[in-house]
Amino acid sequence: MKTTLPFRLENEKIYLNKINPFFRLIIPFFLVLPFLIIEDIYLILTIILVAIISDLMFRLNIIKILARLKVIIPFILLITIFIPFYVGDTKLYTLNLGISLIIYREGLYLASLIFLRVFGALFIFMSFFSTLTYSEFVDSLTKLRIPSFLVGSLIIMLHYIPILASSNKKILEAQEMRGKKITTYWQKLKTHAFVMGKSIVMNMERSEKLYDSLKMRGFSGKITFTSKKIKVIDVGLLFFFLLLILSIIFIIDLKSIYQGVFKLIMP
Repeated sequence: MKTTLPFRLENEKIYLNKINPFFRLIIPFFLVLPFLIIEDIYLILTIILVAIISDLMFRLNIIKILARLKVIIPFILLITIFIPFYVGDTKLYTLNLGISLIIYREGLYLASLIFLRVFGALFIFMSFFSTLTYSEFVDSLTKLRIPSFLVGSLIIMLHYIPILASSNKKILEAQEMRGKKITTYWQKLKTHAFVMGKSIVMNMERSEKLYDSLKMRGFSGKITFTSKKIKVIDVGLLFFFLLLILSIIFIIDLKSIYQGVFKLIMP
């Protein structure tokens, strides 16, 4: 599968097309920050549910968004899968695999919390980034008053991500055609990391040459776009999500609602 950045094409029309790109960039921060600060699994589940419903309402391609996240999910599992075995005091279950492995209730809760936090944050950002074109994304970054050299570096980095992935894939295919067998996931991951490391070094030199050539052609480091006016609908959408998040945190009793739903499903 061809590796692409999580942005839509310029000619791809969506329902959020009329919303100012700057607001489409900052809204996910308002959705993600609450459950990164507050340790409440019900809050995390609710905000992820809000993101899914928003994706369906705005007719975003959820399958494509999840497909872009499938590469990251094994890494999230890797950092959380061992937590239930050494964190906590309350024994929940014992596995006998030659040696006894105890699963602790507190560790399982913490692992679930971390997994949902990381996955939820990535899913929300990926959802809103998929509504932006590449130029809209860069334009929104300039409006955040981020230093121009950082924006320029990010643009060059994003430019080379698909190139690195494509180059990596071709090298691995060439190795397999020459008889190299990669049988397990970990072998594949190790090979990917080795090839990617060498490619990054080569492309860092390429990016330096590209930057020098741009400077020689008069590039000052400042990136400008035709500014888009802020409309009532932009501010309205931002306030809608703000009020929704504040209501979820301070007004709605999420625990009682989820417990009521669980009782209906499993009486």
